[in-house]
Amino acid sequence: MQSESSLILTLRESIRYRGLSGQWSWLAHRLSGLAVLLFLVIHVWDTANATFWPEAYSYTVEIFKWFPFSIGEIGLMAAVLYHALNGIRITLLDFKPDWWRYQRQSTMLVWVLFAVAYIPIAFFMLTRTIGHCTELAAVSQSCFTFPTP
Repeated sequence: MQSESSLILTLRESIRYRGLSGQWSWLAHRLSGLAVLLFLVIHVWDTANATFWPEAYSYTVEIFKWFPFSIGEIGLMAAVLYHALNGIRITLLDFKPDWWRYQRQSTMLVWVLFAVAYIPIAFFMLTRTIGHCTELAAVSQSCFTFPTP
C-alpha cells in the first residue's frame, strides 16, 4: 500500500468531512501544522549551513529577505499563532470532555484571539518588509529582484 502525502490526505479529508466549525477548525489546524513543519525543515537545513557551508548560509539569508519570503514570514506567523491557540483549545477540550458541547463557541474564541494578536503583529512585520524595500530602492535596487550569489 502506498502512503499518501499529508497535504493530499488533508485536502481529500477536508472535502469529505462535513462538520461545520469542527471541520474548518480541523482543516486550519492541519494546514497550519504542515506550514510550521515545512518551515522547521527549511530552518534546520539553513541553520546547519551556518556551520557546514557558511557561503550557502549567507546566500539563503539574502533570499529570506526577498519580498515573497518576507510575505511568507507573515503567513508563517499566522500559522504558528493559530496552531498554538487552537492546540490549547483542543487540549482544554480533551481534558474537560464536557466542554466539547461548546466547540463552536471555543472555535470562535480562538479566531477572535487570533485576530486580536495577529493584526498588530502582521502590521509590524509588513512595516518592516516595506522598510527593507524602501532601503533597497534608495540604492536603486528592488526587493522584487531575486538575489544572486
